[in-house]
Amino acid sequence: MLCILSTSLTALAATGLGIEPVLLHLTVGDAASEISQTECDPDFAFKVDNSAENGTYPTGDGNIITITSSNGYTFDWQSKWPVTCVLVKAGKDFYNVFYYPNGSYGDTGLYAATNPSNEKPFEISHVTFGYNELSMCYQEETAWAKGTRYVERGNWAMYVDHRDKEKKVVDLIAGGGNPSSGTVVGTATISAPADGEVTIKISLTGGAVFYYDLDDPNNDDNLKVQDYATAPKGNPAPGKFDWKYSIAPHLTTYTFTVPYNNFYGIHLDVAVPVPCN
Repeated sequence: MLCILSTSLTALAATGLGIEPVLLHLTVGDAASEISQTECDPDFAFKVDNSAENGTYPTGDGNIITITSSNGYTFDWQSKWPVTCVLVKAGKDFYNVFYYPNGSYGDTGLYAATNPSNEKPFEISHVTFGYNELSMCYQEETAWAKGTRYVERGNWAMYVDHRDKEKKVVDLIAGGGNPSSGTVVGTATISAPADGEVTIKISLTGGAVFYYDLDDPNNDDNLKVQDYATAPKGNPAPGKFDWKYSIAPHLTTYTFTVPYNNFYGIHLDVAVPVPCN
Protein backbone atom coordinates (compact mmCIF):
# COMPACT_ATOMS: atom_id res chain seq x y z
CA MET A 1 0.00 0.00 0.00
CA LEU A 2 1.28 3.43 -0.90
CA CYS A 3 0.67 6.20 1.57
CA ILE A 4 0.93 9.55 -0.22
CA LEU A 5 1.35 12.54 2.05
CA SER A 6 -0.82 15.57 1.52
CA THR A 7 0.90 18.23 -0.55
CA SER A 8 2.00 21.48 0.97
CA LEU A 9 0.72 24.83 -0.20
CA THR A 10 4.32 25.67 -1.01
CA ALA A 11 5.32 24.56 -4.50
CA LEU A 12 7.95 21.84 -4.57
CA ALA A 13 11.27 22.69 -6.12
CA ALA A 14 11.93 21.04 -9.46
CA THR A 15 15.19 19.34 -10.40
CA GLY A 16 17.39 20.41 -13.27
CA LEU A 17 15.16 18.38 -15.62
CA GLY A 18 12.00 19.91 -14.12
CA ILE A 19 11.00 16.84 -12.08
CA GLU A 20 9.03 17.42 -8.88
CA PRO A 21 9.07 14.59 -6.33
CA VAL A 22 6.16 12.59 -4.94
CA LEU A 23 6.41 12.30 -1.16
CA LEU A 24 5.67 8.78 0.13
CA HIS A 25 5.81 6.84 3.40
CA LEU A 26 7.54 3.55 2.55
CA THR A 27 8.82 0.57 4.49
CA VAL A 28 12.60 0.59 4.61
CA GLY A 29 14.21 -2.43 2.99
CA ASP A 30 16.61 -3.47 0.29
CA ALA A 31 16.62 -1.69 -3.05
CA ALA A 32 14.14 -4.03 -4.76
CA SER A 33 11.63 -3.98 -1.91
CA GLU A 34 11.67 -0.19 -1.71
CA ILE A 35 11.18 0.17 -5.46
CA SER A 36 8.30 -2.33 -5.39
CA GLN A 37 6.31 0.01 -3.15
CA THR A 38 6.27 2.78 -5.79
CA GLU A 39 4.74 3.19 -9.22
CA CYS A 40 8.16 2.55 -10.75
CA ASP A 41 8.67 -0.86 -12.39
CA PRO A 42 12.33 -1.05 -13.45
CA ASP A 43 14.38 -4.10 -14.37
CA PHE A 44 17.03 -3.39 -11.72
CA ALA A 45 17.41 -1.53 -8.42
CA PHE A 46 20.46 -0.32 -6.53
CA LYS A 47 20.88 1.45 -3.17
CA VAL A 48 23.55 4.01 -2.28
CA ASP A 49 23.97 4.31 1.48
CA ASN A 50 25.95 6.82 3.55
CA SER A 51 23.87 9.92 2.74
CA ALA A 52 24.51 9.53 -0.99
CA GLU A 53 28.16 10.49 -0.77
CA ASN A 54 29.97 11.67 -3.88
CA GLY A 55 31.45 8.77 -5.78
CA THR A 56 31.18 6.25 -8.59
CA TYR A 57 29.12 3.16 -7.81
CA PRO A 58 29.33 0.04 -10.03
CA THR A 59 26.01 -1.74 -9.56
CA GLY A 60 27.26 -5.24 -10.36
CA ASP A 61 24.92 -5.75 -13.31
CA GLY A 62 26.71 -3.60 -15.88
CA ASN A 63 25.45 -0.17 -14.84
CA ILE A 64 27.52 2.56 -13.21
CA ILE A 65 25.93 5.33 -11.12
CA THR A 66 27.86 8.49 -10.28
CA ILE A 67 26.86 10.96 -7.56
CA THR A 68 28.29 14.47 -7.52
CA SER A 69 27.69 17.78 -5.71
CA SER A 70 26.34 15.93 -2.67
CA ASN A 71 26.21 17.85 0.61
CA GLY A 72 24.03 15.46 2.60
CA TYR A 73 20.83 17.26 1.61
CA THR A 74 20.98 17.55 -2.19
CA PHE A 75 22.93 15.85 -4.98
CA ASP A 76 23.35 15.36 -8.73
CA TRP A 77 23.57 11.98 -10.44
CA GLN A 78 24.50 10.27 -13.70
CA SER A 79 23.88 6.72 -14.87
CA LYS A 80 25.20 4.58 -17.70
CA TRP A 81 21.79 2.93 -18.04
CA PRO A 82 18.42 4.77 -18.16
CA VAL A 83 16.97 5.48 -14.73
CA THR A 84 13.18 5.45 -14.30
CA CYS A 85 12.99 6.56 -10.66
CA VAL A 86 15.15 7.75 -7.77
CA LEU A 87 14.03 7.34 -4.14
CA VAL A 88 15.59 9.76 -1.65
CA LYS A 89 15.06 8.40 1.86
CA ALA A 90 15.23 10.63 4.95
CA GLY A 91 13.84 10.61 8.47
CA LYS A 92 12.04 7.50 9.68
CA ASP A 93 10.19 6.62 6.48
CA PHE A 94 10.02 9.76 4.34
CA TYR A 95 10.82 9.18 0.66
CA ASN A 96 10.98 11.83 -2.06
CA VAL A 97 10.40 9.81 -5.23
CA PHE A 98 11.55 11.36 -8.51
CA TYR A 99 9.98 9.64 -11.53
CA TYR A 100 11.54 9.56 -15.02
CA PRO A 101 8.96 7.66 -17.09
CA ASN A 102 10.96 7.93 -20.31
CA GLY A 103 14.25 7.08 -18.61
CA SER A 104 17.02 9.56 -17.82
CA TYR A 105 20.80 9.33 -17.72
CA GLY A 106 21.27 12.12 -15.22
CA ASP A 107 19.70 14.99 -13.29
CA THR A 108 20.69 17.72 -10.89
CA GLY A 109 19.34 19.10 -7.63
CA LEU A 110 17.56 16.08 -6.10
CA TYR A 111 16.78 16.54 -2.42
CA ALA A 112 15.32 14.99 0.71
CA ALA A 113 11.91 15.66 2.22
CA THR A 114 11.17 18.47 4.69
CA ASN A 115 10.75 17.57 8.35
CA PRO A 116 7.13 18.53 9.18
CA SER A 117 8.00 19.18 12.84
CA ASN A 118 10.38 22.03 12.11
CA GLU A 119 9.97 22.74 8.36
CA LYS A 120 13.67 22.09 7.82
CA PRO A 121 15.01 19.58 5.29
CA PHE A 122 15.92 16.13 6.50
CA GLU A 123 19.45 14.92 5.95
CA ILE A 124 19.54 12.18 3.32
CA SER A 125 19.73 8.66 4.73
CA HIS A 126 20.17 6.73 1.47
CA VAL A 127 19.18 6.83 -2.18
CA THR A 128 17.69 4.00 -4.25
CA PHE A 129 17.81 3.95 -8.06
CA GLY A 130 15.50 2.00 -10.36
CA TYR A 131 16.83 1.53 -13.90
CA ASN A 132 16.59 -0.55 -17.05
CA GLU A 133 19.25 -2.24 -19.15
CA LEU A 134 20.64 -0.11 -21.94
CA SER A 135 18.90 -0.90 -25.22
CA MET A 136 20.66 1.78 -27.26
CA CYS A 137 24.30 2.79 -27.41
CA TYR A 138 25.69 6.19 -28.35
CA GLN A 139 28.04 7.39 -31.04
CA GLU A 140 30.04 10.55 -30.40
CA GLU A 141 29.61 13.40 -32.89
CA THR A 142 30.69 17.02 -33.26
CA ALA A 143 27.91 19.54 -33.88
CA TRP A 144 27.79 23.18 -34.98
CA ALA A 145 24.97 25.72 -35.06
CA LYS A 146 24.01 26.04 -38.72
CA GLY A 147 25.13 29.15 -40.53
CA THR A 148 27.97 30.31 -42.77
CA ARG A 149 31.04 28.14 -43.13
CA TYR A 150 34.26 29.55 -41.70
CA VAL A 151 36.12 28.31 -44.80
CA GLU A 152 34.80 27.10 -48.14
CA ARG A 153 36.72 23.84 -48.20
CA GLY A 154 37.97 21.40 -45.62
CA ASN A 155 36.62 22.30 -42.18
CA TRP A 156 32.81 22.32 -42.14
CA ALA A 157 32.51 24.50 -38.99
CA MET A 158 29.89 27.25 -39.19
CA TYR A 159 29.01 30.54 -37.50
CA VAL A 160 25.65 32.31 -37.09
CA ASP A 161 24.98 35.85 -38.29
CA HIS A 162 23.11 37.81 -35.60
CA ARG A 163 23.50 41.36 -36.93
CA ASP A 164 19.74 41.76 -37.29
CA LYS A 165 19.42 41.47 -33.46
CA GLU A 166 16.24 39.44 -33.88
CA LYS A 167 15.47 36.25 -31.97
CA LYS A 168 16.32 33.29 -34.14
CA VAL A 169 16.27 29.51 -34.02
CA VAL A 170 18.92 27.63 -35.98
CA ASP A 171 19.49 23.92 -36.42
CA LEU A 172 22.35 22.09 -34.76
CA ILE A 173 24.12 19.95 -37.36
CA ALA A 174 26.19 16.85 -36.51
CA GLY A 175 27.91 14.34 -38.70
CA GLY A 176 30.84 16.26 -40.14
CA GLY A 177 31.90 16.85 -43.71
CA ASN A 178 29.00 18.40 -45.55
CA PRO A 179 26.54 20.39 -43.38
CA SER A 180 23.85 20.03 -46.06
CA SER A 181 23.87 16.26 -45.57
CA GLY A 182 24.58 16.23 -41.83
CA THR A 183 22.17 15.16 -39.13
CA VAL A 184 19.98 17.68 -37.31
CA VAL A 185 20.37 16.95 -33.59
CA GLY A 186 18.46 19.91 -32.16
CA THR A 187 18.26 23.69 -32.17
CA ALA A 188 20.02 26.73 -30.78
CA THR A 189 17.71 29.59 -29.89
CA ILE A 190 19.47 32.97 -29.74
CA SER A 191 17.53 35.79 -28.12
CA ALA A 192 17.41 39.43 -29.10
CA PRO A 193 20.03 41.39 -27.15
CA ALA A 194 19.11 42.80 -23.75
CA ASP A 195 21.45 44.79 -21.49
CA GLY A 196 24.35 43.94 -23.74
CA GLU A 197 23.79 40.17 -23.61
CA VAL A 198 21.98 37.42 -25.46
CA THR A 199 20.52 34.24 -24.04
CA ILE A 200 21.22 31.05 -25.94
CA LYS A 201 19.21 27.88 -25.34
CA ILE A 202 20.48 24.55 -26.62
CA SER A 203 17.76 21.92 -27.15
CA LEU A 204 18.85 18.48 -28.34
CA THR A 205 16.24 16.27 -29.99
CA GLY A 206 15.85 12.88 -31.63
CA GLY A 207 17.64 11.07 -28.83
CA ALA A 208 20.80 13.19 -29.11
CA VAL A 209 22.47 14.06 -25.79
CA PHE A 210 25.36 16.13 -24.54
CA TYR A 211 28.48 14.01 -24.50
CA TYR A 212 32.21 14.42 -23.98
CA ASP A 213 35.45 13.83 -25.80
CA LEU A 214 36.09 10.11 -25.37
CA ASP A 215 39.82 10.82 -25.37
CA ASP A 216 39.46 13.22 -22.44
CA PRO A 217 36.44 12.23 -20.28
CA ASN A 218 37.74 13.81 -17.07
CA ASN A 219 38.41 17.34 -18.24
CA ASP A 220 36.15 18.40 -21.07
CA ASP A 221 34.05 21.41 -22.01
CA ASN A 222 31.44 19.98 -24.33
CA LEU A 223 29.86 23.33 -25.27
CA LYS A 224 32.07 26.11 -26.64
CA VAL A 225 30.97 29.51 -27.95
CA GLN A 226 32.82 32.39 -29.56
CA ASP A 227 31.38 35.80 -30.38
CA TYR A 228 32.76 38.00 -33.17
CA ALA A 229 32.36 41.65 -34.11
CA THR A 230 33.29 40.91 -37.73
CA ALA A 231 32.77 37.76 -39.74
CA PRO A 232 35.53 35.30 -38.83
CA LYS A 233 37.98 33.91 -41.36
CA GLY A 234 40.09 30.78 -41.27
CA ASN A 235 39.66 27.50 -39.42
CA PRO A 236 38.29 27.97 -35.89
CA ALA A 237 39.93 26.57 -32.76
CA PRO A 238 37.03 25.66 -30.42
CA GLY A 239 39.46 24.87 -27.62
CA LYS A 240 40.36 28.57 -27.56
CA PHE A 241 36.80 29.90 -27.65
CA ASP A 242 36.06 32.43 -24.89
CA TRP A 243 32.90 30.83 -23.51
CA LYS A 244 33.15 27.19 -22.40
CA TYR A 245 30.69 25.03 -20.49
CA SER A 246 30.81 21.50 -19.11
CA ILE A 247 27.35 19.94 -19.41
CA ALA A 248 26.60 16.64 -17.69
CA PRO A 249 26.61 13.82 -20.26
CA HIS A 250 23.15 12.65 -21.37
CA LEU A 251 21.42 15.95 -20.59
CA THR A 252 19.51 17.47 -23.51
CA THR A 253 19.04 21.17 -22.70
CA TYR A 254 21.20 24.02 -21.50
CA THR A 255 20.65 27.78 -21.32
CA PHE A 256 23.34 30.41 -20.86
CA THR A 257 24.11 34.08 -21.56
CA VAL A 258 27.03 35.62 -23.41
CA PRO A 259 27.83 39.21 -24.49
CA TYR A 260 25.95 40.44 -27.55
CA ASN A 261 27.93 40.49 -30.76
CA ASN A 262 27.33 40.28 -34.50
CA PHE A 263 28.35 36.65 -35.07
CA TYR A 264 28.53 33.44 -33.01
CA GLY A 265 30.29 30.16 -33.43
CA ILE A 266 28.54 27.45 -31.35
CA HIS A 267 30.30 24.09 -31.08
CA LEU A 268 29.04 21.02 -29.19
CA ASP A 269 30.16 17.51 -28.33
CA VAL A 270 27.06 15.33 -28.61
CA ALA A 271 26.17 11.69 -29.03
CA VAL A 272 23.41 10.12 -31.07
CA PRO A 273 21.70 6.78 -30.34
CA VAL A 274 22.73 3.76 -32.39
CA PRO A 275 21.88 0.06 -31.94
CA CYS A 276 24.17 -1.76 -29.52
CA ASN A 277 26.27 -4.53 -31.07
